[in-house]
Amino acid sequence: MQLFYDGDTDWPVEEYDEVVVVAAECRFPALVRKILPKRKELLVSFEGIDPVLDLIILRKSARVPLSAVELVQRGC
Repeated sequence: MQLFYDGDTDWPVEEYDEVVVVAAECRFPALVRKILPKRKELLVSFEGIDPVLDLIILRKSARVPLSAVELVQRGC
């Protein structure tokens, strides 16, 4: 099973994609570390993206539903 951003089959979710996690009115930049297709969730990491964010967020990773992320850029 493969997951796609916004149901668009041209954009499959891949590891190391840069995404934005949308939570209420807040948007947090993150990197996709692992894909959990059966649960339709992603394991994302906030560490090392923004030095200010590193000071604010205590948790360096989180499991989030695919519907809560937006693709920003493909990973290398």
